[in-house]
Amino acid sequence: MNKAQLIQRIAAELNASQASTKPVVEQILQQIHVALSEGEKIFLPQFGTFELRYHVAKTGRNPQTGEAIEIDGYNQPSFKASTALKQQINR
Repeated sequence: MNKAQLIQRIAAELNASQASTKPVVEQILQQIHVALSEGEKIFLPQFGTFELRYHVAKTGRNPQTGEAIEIDGYNQPSFKASTALKQQINR
């Protein structure tokens, strides 16, 4: 499912137009993006948690030359599904 299909389904479920539903969906996604970029954790009960996981800096090797290179640390967005969501999916 892509964003357009999600908007379509939500609009049908709420008996609303896709034009009125689209800004709401986009605002939800934007707020998740903003919260993650500010380092916040987003907890949605019965759904799951969005958070950043920091990967520490490490030393790697250039495969062509064998030279050691430093790989900078970075934040990786992650999602952990709630128990309720896992149970609903695996019925």
